[in-house]
Amino acid sequence: MDVVFILAISPRIPQRYENAVLFIANVANGLDIDSGDVRVGAVACLTSPHGRFYLRDYDRRQAVLDALRLYNPGATINTASALDEVLSSHFTGASGARSGARKVKE
Repeated sequence: MDVVFILAISPRIPQRYENAVLFIANVANGLDIDSGDVRVGAVACLTSPHGRFYLRDYDRRQAVLDALRLYNPGATINTASALDEVLSSHFTGASGARSGARKVKE
């Protein structure tokens, strides 16, 4: 399974971002990332989306959790652009997505 999370980042609501990171960390703790059966990526959702990390970047649960803890506040949230970014840039072979794996975006 390939999973890409979208993180809504706003300097006006930092608690929302922290709650999202906690949620993703809790989900990641239950995923079998270390075996290679699951890959995780994340996109920061700002005025324009920014790929935090791609499915190919981390193959260990702790590395994913450490990468999620990075805080980079942005401006206005643009969820539609973030979804487009996930589909066009993260769920590709170049980014580490696998052709036979189920694709999940949260």
